[in-house]
Amino acid sequence: MVITIAREYGSGGHLLGEMLSKELGIKLYDKEFIRMAAQRSGMDEQYIVKNEQSIPSFWLKCILSKNSEQPLESSLSSDDVLFVSESKIIQELAAKESCIIVGRCADFVLKDYPKVLKLFCYSDLSHSVTRCVSEYGIAKESAETEIKRVNRNRIHHYEYYTGEKWGEPHRYDLMLNTGALDLKTACQLVRGVYQGLEKA
Repeated sequence: MVITIAREYGSGGHLLGEMLSKELGIKLYDKEFIRMAAQRSGMDEQYIVKNEQSIPSFWLKCILSKNSEQPLESSLSSDDVLFVSESKIIQELAAKESCIIVGRCADFVLKDYPKVLKLFCYSDLSHSVTRCVSEYGIAKESAETEIKRVNRNRIHHYEYYTGEKWGEPHRYDLMLNTGALDLKTACQLVRGVYQGLEKA
């Protein structure tokens, strides 16, 4: 079973992933992707940190095609190579172990995988600002601008690669309003659904 977490900035999606990882005893993959993709692609980790969510790229169906005779990497820019690397890592992890994957279009990359629980975390702006200030250390006067900027990048990145709408409820199994629900309650809710699916 794989849990994918798509999230608005400031909604606490990564923190929810950490809580679920402890509760369920399965690994969380988020920032680890940067190191793994750097190793696979030969790219600099700092470049990946700066560009991971902001650059539009190649058509996903081509990138994920397993029947390509030529290695796709040879015809791609470094930005394309990054997305190829992360997508392949996601597929390999899903085939190998139960885990939690934050972001990186994982819900779409694993859309044909049989055992995926897809979450989307969102929050009202005031709760997101509070979380950004208290937990991410962002100055209060710039938090709202930063939230809007990061969310714009996430929308652009997801929709360009997948051709699908980011945050569209029909794409996910659970939509979690982490402004109304505290993360502990959200964690217990997801845990119950996960364990029910595991037994099915």
